[in-house]
Amino acid sequence: MGERELKIAICSQGPGLDCVVDQRFGRCFYYVLVSADQKQHQAVPNPSVGASGGAGVQAAQFLVDKGVNTVLVGNIGPKALAVLNSGGVKVYTGISGTVAETLEQFQQGKLRLVAESTVPSHFGLGRGGGGRRRGFR
Repeated sequence: MGERELKIAICSQGPGLDCVVDQRFGRCFYYVLVSADQKQHQAVPNPSVGASGGAGVQAAQFLVDKGVNTVLVGNIGPKALAVLNSGGVKVYTGISGTVAETLEQFQQGKLRLVAESTVPSHFGLGRGGGGRRRGFR
């Protein structure tokens, strides 16, 4: 599948259509890239999964550079969404199940096009919004 044919990116925990989708954008393990006609796909490891910071922005730029125009994800932060929007990429949330099931949900119009982030910055780190602990300064 050539770079120009790539259209849809689905956040995934593994490299195949039968893998479970990942609710995180910048820290998912793989992006399964699917052609517009959905006849071809390839999985690419997320190069930002281990980034110490800015994983969402880096991942968003990576997908824009790959020619993706649609992202299917569980959650997306504000900075990553801004990069995707500036690259003309539409972002849909509400994914569940496997990558194949998510593609089917997308075809059936069951996913929600988002205009605003669904989680705060740093959500994927598991520290709840930036890592500050309550009661400590």
